[in-house]
Amino acid sequence: MGALRDRTPEGVRAVRLAEADPSVPGEMRDVPAVAVCATCGDPSCPGHDFELSGERPIRRTFAWEDGETSATRALWRTAIASTTDLELWVRASTRSDGGVGPSFTFALACETAAVVSACVPLALLGVALAWTLTHSLSAIGTVLIVAARVAAVFVPVMIVIHVAYQWSLARAGDRLGTRAPKGSALRAGLYACGWDLATGPAGVLASLFVGEWREARRRMQGNSTLFRSASRTWLQTVHGVGGARADAAANATRPWMALLVLVAVAATGWALFASLR
Repeated sequence: MGALRDRTPEGVRAVRLAEADPSVPGEMRDVPAVAVCATCGDPSCPGHDFELSGERPIRRTFAWEDGETSATRALWRTAIASTTDLELWVRASTRSDGGVGPSFTFALACETAAVVSACVPLALLGVALAWTLTHSLSAIGTVLIVAARVAAVFVPVMIVIHVAYQWSLARAGDRLGTRAPKGSALRAGLYACGWDLATGPAGVLASLFVGEWREARRRMQGNSTLFRSASRTWLQTVHGVGGARADAAANATRPWMALLVLVAVAATGWALFASLR
């Protein structure tokens, strides 16, 4: 089918471009563009939604830092992007002009939303059970106090877990390969808090609400795969470490993770004890 008979937008643009450029060979005038920009239709457009790096469009900023997206939407988009696009997570974390402030506010907001979305259903279930078994308002009050204290403890604990893990991973990568930019491990750990929102109850329910069953299942499984995938991406991109050396660097973080789990358990136990005594 010739280009003059190709009524698709790509075919029409190809004809116009060929007519405008006499240097285009005659046999190429019937070939539509392979890919065009969705905004302007120009096949040579470097991209409207990305920052430029050389000749290729590369996105380097999360919505949380673009200064254009509303706070609520930026929080959600950044949480999803940090989970689904690990290369963007690395680039956004290692920006030379990136500060700690935006990433910290994101982590605080993200963990608060993630913990609340997990604790509220559990609190409601506990209230229902307490009322069914005791018909006591004091029992209901105790359940609510426990839920509130556990939530208050988990928000900072989860932030510390992500930052400490990323710091230990960066230290191991520094010993085996290229040193990470200053402050990048801290930013990466803070932005990794988005994983808890995206793969937690809020993220799974959001996928189910729009009928994306496969995506909901993927997010549920993300809790067990994200740390490993993110570790490999970080080590390869930032430190230039791959293969067995990357596995060795990842294994070096296990003692830190074990310690952090113990800290989380101790903090939860303290919250329960303080509420019940």
